Amino acid sequence: MATVIQFKRSSTQSDVPVISDLSLGELAVNTYHGRFYTEKNDGSAAIVEVGSNPSTLTINDAITFPTSDGTNGQILETNGSGTLSFTNAPSFQQNVFEYSITSNTTVISGTDDNSATLSYTAGLEAVFLNGIRLVAGDDYTQTNSSTITLTANAVNGDIVQVVAITQSANLVQGQRTSVALTATTADQVLSSNGVANKAIKYVITATHATAGTHAAEVLLINDGSNAYFVQYGDAFSDASMFTLSSDVNSGNMRLLVTPINTNTSFDTFQIRMS
Repeated sequence: MATVIQFKRSSTQSDVPVISDLSLGELAVNTYHGRFYTEKNDGSAAIVEVGSNPSTLTINDAITFPTSDGTNGQILETNGSGTLSFTNAPSFQQNVFEYSITSNTTVISGTDDNSATLSYTAGLEAVFLNGIRLVAGDDYTQTNSSTITLTANAVNGDIVQVVAITQSANLVQGQRTSVALTATTADQVLSSNGVANKAIKYVITATHATAGTHAAEVLLINDGSNAYFVQYGDAFSDASMFTLSSDVNSGNMRLLVTPINTNTSFDTFQIRMS
């Protein structure tokens, strides 16, 4: 008769051995769940579960997974300390506004073909002309939350669509824009966003054919009536190439720039949290 080798075992539901039950490296099995356990010691003795049917799951002693499933549509989120949990995914939806153009115009606003009134958050929109996506800052300006101003006329027969994204709070958005400023006029608009964007971080790079490069970071906030900013991390190849200011105008928080030299190009990357 074949010899039967049996491990220490328990048939009790949820029964787990303790350190005193096992020697280092010894195995035990809970036959109710089909789970194996052993003792480890990395300077501190502990009972760990082994096998493919664990009640808990920790990877590299650092990442701990939930012990039960989340609800439909939830995603995993980390607390930054190695513990994962299920949470609701950020919610968002999009509204599409369509305008059939009957005469030359650069202004897109008001009610569209479906009697819906244009409303969007600057930076959370996409504008299309006859199916071709336009570039913010080059092809159009986010004038305010209810108006898009095209750089060139839309003409009779054109179709302009504005896709507006509505999102949950705390979803971070990044956007890059580029503009070439030919004059040194004071307080030219470098960026304009609705005051609902309470805080925006910018990385600004100015370049000039002979003056070189000037880069800086900016943190811009508003209280609904006034805007405030701090500029830091300035680095330039020769000398400072611009000064900044800010304001709130027509419901928009604006970052304004005064170039030192004519024909200066500005590349701006902004990160904002609604």
